[in-house]
Amino acid sequence: MIPLVLRRAAFLALLLVPVAYAQSGCVGFVCSAPGAGTAGRGPLDSAYLEVLGRVSSAQERGLWEARGVREGTLSAAQAAQVRAELRRNVHAPAASALLSDLTLRVFLDSFGAAPHPNNPFFKLLGQLAKKPDSTYASLLDFTRSYLQDPQIDGAREGLISAAYIRSLGRPPSSGDLTYWQAQVKASGRNFTDIVQAGQDWVLSAGNEAEFSALIRRAFKAAGRAAPTGDQIIKIRLANQTTRRTFDEWKVFVQKF
Repeated sequence: MIPLVLRRAAFLALLLVPVAYAQSGCVGFVCSAPGAGTAGRGPLDSAYLEVLGRVSSAQERGLWEARGVREGTLSAAQAAQVRAELRRNVHAPAASALLSDLTLRVFLDSFGAAPHPNNPFFKLLGQLAKKPDSTYASLLDFTRSYLQDPQIDGAREGLISAAYIRSLGRPPSSGDLTYWQAQVKASGRNFTDIVQAGQDWVLSAGNEAEFSALIRRAFKAAGRAAPTGDQIIKIRLANQTTRRTFDEWKVFVQKF
């Protein structure tokens, strides 16, 4: 059970602040490579996703290959060994910066904003992260349980609003808020989940009007004249399965 003082105070200190990642370097098979990795989500990347919340970087894959471990030939037993090795690496005495990055990634993926250093829930995550068996996945699960607390409607509304701005470029309607408050309370769905749901929803059949409004917002935000109906149709036909954030749509329409 999360103490009441944490439930009520967790977001009082929430601020959008610059995110500081660890400096370049590796501890074992874990390197400070924020945003790195374009691999194919095989067993090796599944291990990185579970332990670190991201896929492996080219540098990390090179370290494994030097030991004879390759994504395409990894057995279940080897994958388990990889996960164990990654846990040891990220909890090594020299890996405090990497562990801090992992904790921050959990918070960002859950809430869509970086915490103030004195945010009490972020401090609690930091303490839990120090446990030798903690992983990105276990910390994310803990955070999901927090998001289901019936007394934090304000915190949920904040992350829902941030997710709508990120994915659709607009704030949620009252109906959107009601729907997602219920979803988050029921299952702990977080900022990242809602962003992905918004990206899928706007591309789905029957939501052409919402897609059109999204593209018009992107053109306006990019400083371009309003698109024609034909332009919007062409964009939709060319991007039927392409997930983008609103900022990515702005970049796309600048080149369209």
